[in-house]
Amino acid sequence: MNASASHQGLSELILRVGDVAASVAFYRDVVGLTLEAPPGENWAWFWTGAPGASPRLGLAGRPLRFGAEHCGGPAHFAFGVARSAIEREKRRLEALGIEVEGPVRFEFWNADSIYFSDPDGHRVELCGFEHLNAPPGATPSATVRDGEGRGAPGMERGG
Repeated sequence: MNASASHQGLSELILRVGDVAASVAFYRDVVGLTLEAPPGENWAWFWTGAPGASPRLGLAGRPLRFGAEHCGGPAHFAFGVARSAIEREKRRLEALGIEVEGPVRFEFWNADSIYFSDPDGHRVELCGFEHLNAPPGATPSATVRDGEGRGAPGMERGG
């Protein structure tokens, strides 16, 4: 299997929770994570490492939006890729028979995302960040290969 985008690792993981406040207390006070911003009634974001660095952990107390509103599984997660790869990745996934939603533009992140489901209904996101684009004149990253086509489409990982 070929993957056009060079994945830069996990960007985010979002958990559906029954009680956002209780989960915030658990991940902040027990696990020791740092809140990105004050939590809302139905949403909270944590830094899982240094503030400002991915991956982030999101807690959602209601169905997800921004391409994941019909999330059937318990989780949504995103892989960071170059923003310039998003349209190419959408075409590649659709050619494999995968239904793709997006791109959804996030101006405040300087990013575009596409969404698709894994075999268990979890929403997978490829989040194309501008800062991951190759500098002008640079050679694009080598294509990631998965042997003889084994594995789930869009799930290749570069880190």
